[in-house]
Amino acid sequence: MSSKNSHPESTLSAEGSLPTKTAEGSLPDKGSIRAFAAQVTNSITGGLNCALTLMGDQLGLYRALSKSGPMNSQALAEATQLSERWVREWLYQQACIGQVSFDAAGDEFFLTQEATAVLADAEHPAWLGGMFQSVVALYDSVDKLPDCFRTGLGQSFDDKGEACACGIESMSRKFQADYLVPVLLPRIDGLVERLSAGAKVADVGCGSATSTIAMARAFPKSEFIGYDISIHALHRARDKINAADLHNVSLRNPIDHPLPEDASFDFITTFDVIHDSTHPVELIASIRNSLQETGLWLCADVQGLPSFAENMTDNPIATLAYSFSVMVCMSAGLSTPDGAGLGTLGFHEQKAKEMTRDAGFSHFTRVPFEDDLFNAFYDIRP
Repeated sequence: MSSKNSHPESTLSAEGSLPTKTAEGSLPDKGSIRAFAAQVTNSITGGLNCALTLMGDQLGLYRALSKSGPMNSQALAEATQLSERWVREWLYQQACIGQVSFDAAGDEFFLTQEATAVLADAEHPAWLGGMFQSVVALYDSVDKLPDCFRTGLGQSFDDKGEACACGIESMSRKFQADYLVPVLLPRIDGLVERLSAGAKVADVGCGSATSTIAMARAFPKSEFIGYDISIHALHRARDKINAADLHNVSLRNPIDHPLPEDASFDFITTFDVIHDSTHPVELIASIRNSLQETGLWLCADVQGLPSFAENMTDNPIATLAYSFSVMVCMSAGLSTPDGAGLGTLGFHEQKAKEMTRDAGFSHFTRVPFEDDLFNAFYDIRP
């Protein structure tokens, strides 16, 4: 561009840097720039840390630290049979980011109780290892994002590969395996008695069938059918069902075998499914038509608020949710040309009430369950 077409504020300053303008037209001071750069640097560090945290989980470094107490890099390397030099640098990084604690006097590293729960104990409800696995798995799909932005077409779960499916499975496994049957289902009036007597159940969007298997084990007189369109998920679900030696569970791909709209199901579940659906209106209608008049739909979905402004100021998971939405949830919802693309926070309680009412449901109540930090649970009936 010639100097004739350049604006005065686009020229270099005396220090040789290129000043920028704020929305109001004034130049920001160096302190403001440094502060914003530090904020962005923290995001970059977070991206790197996801991969290094995943390594710590996969190599057993957190578990070894949690079991042995304070130890130096040599002791941790010996406990995990890893190279000391790599372990030492990993410990330095983890201590700097605040996930591993450091005792300078003894030159030793350790995990606090909180860090043990979140990073080392896969059986603890606060464990986040599966989330790191999902994030790192998504790195491979970044090169496809520009086309998504240009065309508007997203990626299905299978497009993102099996590793992403495994990470998402790990994120939800604890609740579905250990809390769904003994804690949540008894809070729904009459449900346990009905399942115990024998009911026909559809677990829609069953994933790797963790929830399906947990319910099938607990209620052997009931018949459970898991539905999912992900080939990766169905393969993992089939292997898990065979390993569990359960005979009251079957799997179906709704592309080939859609929900039978004959009011034959007593109970239908969806766990974080509706907001990912390309056609949520049609899916909800199919659930309504598949359910007996005395039936019940247990719907779990991410806790969102009706507007972006509310989510931004009042929803503690908003940043995480919108990040996952662009990479996973909204993308899945836009993976067909006519996809709805609700997004991670798009099926909030108000929207759920509206959409289920429009589909012919007349009963909608929220099931009290405060142990889940991300999901709300709805008891929805004809």
